[in-house]
Amino acid sequence: MTASRKYALTPTLSGLRRPLRFGNDNIADVIAKTLHKFPAKTAVRTKDGDVTYGELATLASRLKERFEAIGVRPGDAAVVKLPRSIDLVTAILATQILGIAFVPVDPSESDERVGYILSKTNAIAIVSHDSNGSLCVKRTHLRGGKSRFTNIAYIMHTSGSTGRPKAVPVSQAALLNLIDWYIDMIDFSERVSIAQLSRPTFDFSIPEFIVPFATGGTIVLPSTQLGAQIVQTTEFLIQSGTNVIQMVPTLLRCFLGTLERLPDMAERFTHLKYVISGGEPLPDSVRRRFYSILPNATLVNSYGPTECCVAVNYYYCPRGEADLPMFTGQPACNIDFFVLDENQCNVGLEAEGELWVGGAQTSESYIADECQSKLHFMPHVTTNGKQVLYRTGDYVVASDEHGLRMLGRKDDQIKYRGVRLEKGEITSAIDRTGLCADSAVILLDRDDDTGQDLVCIVTPANADVDQLRRRLSKALPNDRVPRLVVPLDILPFTSNGKLDQRALERTAKKALQATVKDAAPHTEKATASPLNHLLLAINAVTGKWVSPSLKVQKLDIDSLKFLELQVKLAEIGLMFNKDVYLEQNSTIEHWARELQPVDRSVFQAGAVRKGEHAAEFRDGLEQIINCIETQTPSIVVLHSSLAAIRNLTPSDVASILLQAIERLATSSTIIIPAFTLSYCDTRQFHFTETKSETGVLADLVMRELSGGRTKHPAYSMVVTGPKTRELCDAEWWQRTPFGDDSIFEFISRAGGFVMGLGTSVATHVHRCEMLARVPYMKTINIDGLVDFGTGPLRVSSSVYVRDIAERPEYRYLARDVARDIRELKDVTRDFELAGTYARLVAVRDMEAVLVRAMRVEPYGFLREEAREEAQRAYPISQRVA
Repeated sequence: MTASRKYALTPTLSGLRRPLRFGNDNIADVIAKTLHKFPAKTAVRTKDGDVTYGELATLASRLKERFEAIGVRPGDAAVVKLPRSIDLVTAILATQILGIAFVPVDPSESDERVGYILSKTNAIAIVSHDSNGSLCVKRTHLRGGKSRFTNIAYIMHTSGSTGRPKAVPVSQAALLNLIDWYIDMIDFSERVSIAQLSRPTFDFSIPEFIVPFATGGTIVLPSTQLGAQIVQTTEFLIQSGTNVIQMVPTLLRCFLGTLERLPDMAERFTHLKYVISGGEPLPDSVRRRFYSILPNATLVNSYGPTECCVAVNYYYCPRGEADLPMFTGQPACNIDFFVLDENQCNVGLEAEGELWVGGAQTSESYIADECQSKLHFMPHVTTNGKQVLYRTGDYVVASDEHGLRMLGRKDDQIKYRGVRLEKGEITSAIDRTGLCADSAVILLDRDDDTGQDLVCIVTPANADVDQLRRRLSKALPNDRVPRLVVPLDILPFTSNGKLDQRALERTAKKALQATVKDAAPHTEKATASPLNHLLLAINAVTGKWVSPSLKVQKLDIDSLKFLELQVKLAEIGLMFNKDVYLEQNSTIEHWARELQPVDRSVFQAGAVRKGEHAAEFRDGLEQIINCIETQTPSIVVLHSSLAAIRNLTPSDVASILLQAIERLATSSTIIIPAFTLSYCDTRQFHFTETKSETGVLADLVMRELSGGRTKHPAYSMVVTGPKTRELCDAEWWQRTPFGDDSIFEFISRAGGFVMGLGTSVATHVHRCEMLARVPYMKTINIDGLVDFGTGPLRVSSSVYVRDIAERPEYRYLARDVARDIRELKDVTRDFELAGTYARLVAVRDMEAVLVRAMRVEPYGFLREEAREEAQRAYPISQRVA
């Protein structure tokens, strides 16, 4: 590339020139100092517990060693194909410590697109989850000679007008400059936390990882997606004391809508300091709504192309009810803005022009794409020195006081739900199908300000649009598949021969409206069941009245509509108890069964005091204990999920539960599974040092109530109560795990009960499988070194094949717990308890119901997607003898 002019170009606006707080350190140096300074500080907060910087450093060090073992070295690139998770945080940390460029890829991406990204970046490793959900590091078949990405932090892919994604290499220097001013923008320090909500393939996610790595702050990582379970996710952010959240305006509208309809929840967002908006224009109406709902937080509007490392400016949105123009602010430190005309001359302040960005955060080119690089990256001599400027294609007006005011796009790019797309990527994918002659992509903003719709218009009128949409679903990422494909005879043109955009928009709107049915519902008007509430909410969101038996996928509810659906339900006090959005093959009736009152789960009014929660929990347990004591069982097997108990600290939950167990143990023997299935891999077990892998309660009972532990290296139990010595003295490791000589037969013979606290999982179902003689009930012997308190002992113990992680049965013999619940409904006693539930069932009733059902349908209790594989591996002729 050559410079396009000889005289120096003066920036229209320039950010403060200043050295970085990190001095000459690279990212690895910055991170190393954080890990050394804050080893005991919480690095990541999750629903399952906190991970300290010391623990995260250990995880990242192990992953770094795995990279090095397969030949990855500084300057290489590695594809990171992981969902939002601790593993993703670990992978990003490991790449930065090693000095390799990470290339985020969505786990749902097609093999074709991943293959293209691999070849484009010459990435020599890929990090993903294997079929068991474990972190997997593989070497690719690619191998460049010299490492290509020295001092590159990450490579982000943007939409490409040729139909192929463009790869943007972002340098460590650019990233450190971003982090430096980001820290000032949101007052970030080791005492501050930021939510990790953005998709890893959206560069908005980058500060959510790296700002904490550079400061010792905390990443708040919900296990749920904001778009899929907005109430649960928001509640977790509140409970975690989150200080900073980032959202694109589309998602921010839904978030504010939820808080508007649940004002008690909004009142409890007391720790929230900043919400950063970016990715698409922020309407002034959203600013006004924000401050009416969250008056003590500050809304920040930001702007920045991927090619310039996430964001290049920010603007503290003012409070007030008056209509205001929306600005994105002055350039950040070491950033230059050039507002130029068609001749690349500076138009000055208060004049419309195209934005070009220079300075510390601008990349110099795309990877292996010379043509696109020449169009977008141009070297210039400026009054601040020689720079490569990035041509954004955005039209702006600049002012001294407020910085930039965005006017719109220059080219064929669009902002769809916060992500910059090129229409050409979609039209190129359409062309490759060969199913139509011509096409146009239209982006429509909904009239009710709830989001956007992507519509594709194609010719001719007899084009097979169903087949076309199926092809596009495979060829494009999910967020780029048009909601609707509309066939026409010919595309409309204006008198000067250009596509008539207004006519196309009218056609697209009319087609969308035609999908809305005006028929009235045929349900009973007076009913108020969860199903009817769901049907009404679906009508409010989609405009359709539908049958409860309709498959959800037929509704074409995208992620934004699903958000609005949740808000509608929350308004009347209902929420889904899990992420049903993934269950597109389910019926609406099935979705309705997953609805529960908001106040039974994560949402509790802010006025309720902690002491009242504890009292509610004790009262609920009292009812359950009274019920158990009236049945006088000699044994109670307790399965628990303490994380399901809301609004109490873990220590409060543990204290109250231990008191209840101690009371029950005066008359009944309490058995708590303390399984250590890792024995199948480690071949080692110690009765006190090897902790339970099925929950902390077993370890607490063993320590606090002097409980004993049964003798089995994989299926040990913690026992307290009258039969403790008898159960702990038996040599269970010499017997079958679920047969007639097992501890489960002992429980059945004693007339035991199973109690589930916040969980429906019950190990006794495997005893039922044995009694039903299902074909897949197979055990094998595992040899290992164990210590049951009398010294090391070499043993050979029988283990169910489905519990061995490296065997395929681990995956395809997983049980359909929902089926167990349905079958046992008539013999189970249900209790409400502290935002969760408890279930009590007699073991003999469980056996009577499940054994009979399993004999009729032996594979019907496995997860549906794995039944065929299980049947092939264990045909019906192989029933247990």
